[in-house]
Amino acid sequence: MTVLPATIAGREFLEFGQRRRALVIKMAFPLVVGVPLLTSAAPAFYAAMALTMLITIIGALGTGAVLSRERAAGLQVRYRLLPRRHGVILLERLVAAAAIDVAQLLPILVLLALRHPAATRWWPALLLAVAGTVLFANVVGALASTFTTAPGEVMLYVLLPLLPAFYLSGVFTPLRDPVRLAVSRLLPMTYLHEGLLGALQGSPAVSVEIVAAGGAVTLLVAAAAALALGHRVLEA
Repeated sequence: MTVLPATIAGREFLEFGQRRRALVIKMAFPLVVGVPLLTSAAPAFYAAMALTMLITIIGALGTGAVLSRERAAGLQVRYRLLPRRHGVILLERLVAAAAIDVAQLLPILVLLALRHPAATRWWPALLLAVAGTVLFANVVGALASTFTTAPGEVMLYVLLPLLPAFYLSGVFTPLRDPVRLAVSRLLPMTYLHEGLLGALQGSPAVSVEIVAAGGAVTLLVAAAAALALGHRVLEA
């Protein structure tokens, strides 16, 4: 008899581990995109652009699809009946999902470190930016799931806000306009992109300290957003 973990996060890890096919696909997908990219001669700016989009979209789509599927199947009732605040329940689930996302990205990050060993000073800041962006992306996916009736609709509602955010973050083109530059400082993908540029030995527009601070603030803001959206996500 399987003994269920006492925590919501523990149950998330257990359920994910039991979905073997999903586990294999989830772990292999970043490798299919990241390994050819990092072993090629792609310029640092374009490599950082592709990795920023990959890291962000992985978290948003995965969580959005899972929550949408649960809602369609009526499985979210099990969480609504728990004697805990909805915001805390959602935060625990999203933290667990973000941890899984970071784990699947680790091989790519390790390969990046091996390819550019001279950029070690960027790694603490980059890891903070990755963690913050992944948790933020999971919050976006959770919110997007409330607008869907089937998992297949999640991509549309995820990409609608993310594509403009990528543009405003300077992921597609370097930022020179003062207004866009100011807006970019409010978006987590900015710090992820700049951290990746630093780790790729490119030319980041901000310092390693700013990337670290941006990643830390993103973590706090994403956690607060999860707490605030708990009722909407679980009761939608």
